Amino acid sequence: MRSPQNRFTASHVLMVEPVRFRYNSETGASNSFQTAPPSAEEQAVADEAVHEHRMLRDLLVSNGVHVTVVRCDERTPDAPFCNNWFSTHPAVELPVAEGTRPAPATLVLYPLLAPNRRMERRADLIAMLRTKYPRMVDFSGHEREARFLESTGSLCLDDANRVAYAALSPRTDAALAGKFGRELGYDVVMFTATDAAGVPYYHTNVMMFIGHGLAGVTLEAIASDVERAQVEARLRDGGLEILAITCEQAARFCGNVLSLANDRGDALFVMSATACDAFTPSQHARLQAHGTVLSSELTAFERVGGGSARCLIAELF
Repeated sequence: MRSPQNRFTASHVLMVEPVRFRYNSETGASNSFQTAPPSAEEQAVADEAVHEHRMLRDLLVSNGVHVTVVRCDERTPDAPFCNNWFSTHPAVELPVAEGTRPAPATLVLYPLLAPNRRMERRADLIAMLRTKYPRMVDFSGHEREARFLESTGSLCLDDANRVAYAALSPRTDAALAGKFGRELGYDVVMFTATDAAGVPYYHTNVMMFIGHGLAGVTLEAIASDVERAQVEARLRDGGLEILAITCEQAARFCGNVLSLANDRGDALFVMSATACDAFTPSQHARLQAHGTVLSSELTAFERVGGGSARCLIAELF
């Protein structure tokens, strides 16, 4: 199936291969998905993470996705979750009062909550990206104010309709989400979403994904009737079919799905084996009606890092 939003669906991605992947104590307080392994298992976890990362890379390449891979700095345990410190955006015409204004291809840098994650914003990677993205918007200085917005972790983007969805949390600041919207030309829909224990989801992308005309969203996690209705209405107004995900399914990373296109323009949904197993047969049928499902084992990243397929892949538009 061809992607209905091909211009806003990446077929080229960046992945950062782990080096000594391990539990990050600086992020554990705000990420309830993380679990520290026993010390005797740490090396096995690190080895398994490299294997899982390479299997995901190979799955993407074999299905026609262009993948650029770099190795992480050993000081940055969460660097494989590379979609949190930057995002890229294709050149567009943005509406303004006088008509439209051109916005060139853009690189955005973001403020990260954990100090040891800020080192992931490497000068060499930024220089590599700048060759393709002449405009750069840098929000990273807001770290000094203890205000954070962690890219497409914090923001679930409906690029075709220019709407950004943001579940507020310690890593997703409302004012910064609004600033992103003004700078990039998105309407921002903010809400509060909590897991079954009442804890705010650390990132929007663990409870929500959008792509290929489909929106997977954990509506039951939005306690406010007003906010839930607003999210649902904006998704439907954008012509998106809603796939309801339960909190139990979100805990198994069914919200952490990424839509991509391959080099033929075919629509793909990338997810972990955990998420794939957690979707019901009827949900799989609806997914397959919109694109091809690709799944890969990512247990080490999910259990120790608290992130899954979408977190490991950064789109390069």
